[in-house]
Amino acid sequence: MFEDRLRDLLISGRNQARKKGINAEFSFHREKSSLIRLGNSAVALSTHEELTRLDISVQQGRKVGSSSLTADITSSEQLQATLDQAAENCKAALGKDYEPIFGKVEETVDDSAGFDPELENFSPEAKTDLYAEVVKALKPKGKYDFSGSWSSGSTEMYYITTANDNEAYRRLTDSKFLMVLKEQNRKWELSVERTANKTGTFMADDVIAEFSSLLPIYEKNSGYKTKIGRQRVLFGPQAIAELLMLGIWGGFFGRFWEEKRAYTAKNKFGDKLFDASITITDDPTNPNVFGMPFDFSGKRRRPFVLVEKGLFKGLLYDSMAAAKYKKQPTGHDLSNTDFVLAPGNGPAGLEAGKKLAKNALYIPHLHYTHLPDPTKGMFTGSSRFNAMRLENGEFIAPLFSTRITDTSPSVFNNIVAVSSISVSQNESSTYSRRMPEAMSVPEYMLCDNVRITDVADSF
Repeated sequence: MFEDRLRDLLISGRNQARKKGINAEFSFHREKSSLIRLGNSAVALSTHEELTRLDISVQQGRKVGSSSLTADITSSEQLQATLDQAAENCKAALGKDYEPIFGKVEETVDDSAGFDPELENFSPEAKTDLYAEVVKALKPKGKYDFSGSWSSGSTEMYYITTANDNEAYRRLTDSKFLMVLKEQNRKWELSVERTANKTGTFMADDVIAEFSSLLPIYEKNSGYKTKIGRQRVLFGPQAIAELLMLGIWGGFFGRFWEEKRAYTAKNKFGDKLFDASITITDDPTNPNVFGMPFDFSGKRRRPFVLVEKGLFKGLLYDSMAAAKYKKQPTGHDLSNTDFVLAPGNGPAGLEAGKKLAKNALYIPHLHYTHLPDPTKGMFTGSSRFNAMRLENGEFIAPLFSTRITDTSPSVFNNIVAVSSISVSQNESSTYSRRMPEAMSVPEYMLCDNVRITDVADSF
């Protein structure tokens, strides 16, 4: 439930705007963020922030102006000054070449289901202790150095407009853990990731066990340099999430489709885009995502289908793109989406996926990604952490740095198997304002004919 003092101030501000005949939107964001960074096997940074931001947007005809306050809201006078500044900025703005859509909260939302007070106040000391336990257990076993980051905290969001009396409020907690083990001589890297929305989700023993399962393959075998050309690849969760995001960015944003910059621009709804095993949704009801229930034009967010069994079904329109191209907004005036790649019919578990793949490259992470040509859905990215060579269904060697340059239509049309089990992949950024984001992806995806365009002689 939103704090009464702040709620009363913001509603009072909305009422004042109405009395003055001002069309105004009020977007409130408050975060408590705790971040630990690990470097050279020790804590290199420990920070804690509590930040409050208020963005007020005013619309008059085709003109829009805004003003922001980055401070605790303590008085109606302070709020009124921000509203007046937004109104002045609106007067001075150039008119848009389309009729903007003014925000309106479709229905009242009060969502605190994802909030855990213990995680909100999870201490830096507890994080440091877990890191220290892992370092103590593994560092004596080789010439290893450790780095990583661990972000946790809470986020509150509140949105109202002068269009009606409905209110949209959300409060949640989240945590993203990353730890990287780097061998100092051969320079290979292993990583372990964890995501959580409550405390006690994982322990140091879990992290130690995962590193320990990977270390023998890297320590006992030379690096494998693969060949340039098309190959079978078994992708892991982080790589799948990256492929999913690249595929969506290149093909499913309404603005890019309208401007013929998307690889789907020549397609119409109902056309076959991908293999029938591929279904993609933006689904805030999925348990693996953080579930943003509304966007910041007031639209109630519900499951939205982009691809259904390989068929083109939808495009994402924020209110600006919708207004410009005379479409209906789809609930995407926000930066933290809830994308889901549906599970398939493949056997559950990575071991089963390995047996199915037989001889392949295992690439669980993709880094340094880019979209060189969105009109073709062309992307590029390199392997990094935990990549290995599979032979007869077993990991036999670590994989030297390997670059994939291919297209989303090619990769998603060359599906061999998709795991029947989904996992949560945390994609939250530690930069800018706190906006928790996670995707639901299968634990593995096996593809043929993936285009390898560059291989290195080292990790």
